[in-house]
Amino acid sequence: GAVAAAAAVEGKPVFLVYGRTGWIGGKVGEIMAAMGHTWYYGSARLEDRKGLLEDIKRSKCTHVINAAGLTGRPNVDWCEDHRVETIRGNVVGVLQLCDVAQGLGIHVTNFATGCIYAYDAEHPIGGKPFTEEDDPNFGGSFYSETKSYLEMMIRHYPNVLQL
Repeated sequence: GAVAAAAAVEGKPVFLVYGRTGWIGGKVGEIMAAMGHTWYYGSARLEDRKGLLEDIKRSKCTHVINAAGLTGRPNVDWCEDHRVETIRGNVVGVLQLCDVAQGLGIHVTNFATGCIYAYDAEHPIGGKPFTEEDDPNFGGSFYSETKSYLEMMIRHYPNVLQL
């Protein structure tokens, strides 16, 4: 609202954060508050394009930080039996957010957890490290597979920093 508009006039960044209920999203909120940034938690589900647009409009954000994702309850094994929901949350939703933000010229920092790399002949323990250009090579769980799919697609969005 008014605070975001005032921050924008002053040229200060305004942050929209997704992932309120997760550990990383909660920590991001704590850090934003401690640093005195103008920021808001998003309320839309990431797969809800209209809701994302409403969050962005309401917050007047200049930057989006995404820490939302589906890990399953009680753990990632849940994702094995709920594959469509996992794809919707970890691939479709995040791509939707990045796409909406790209269309509006808004930067997205995406925090993505999950094992997506495994040591191999080219990357032995203590040897050559993986880089951002390396394709994910671990598919030991469906959760990790969805993170790998996303990683390979999201790198093509020029407005996204993938962490």
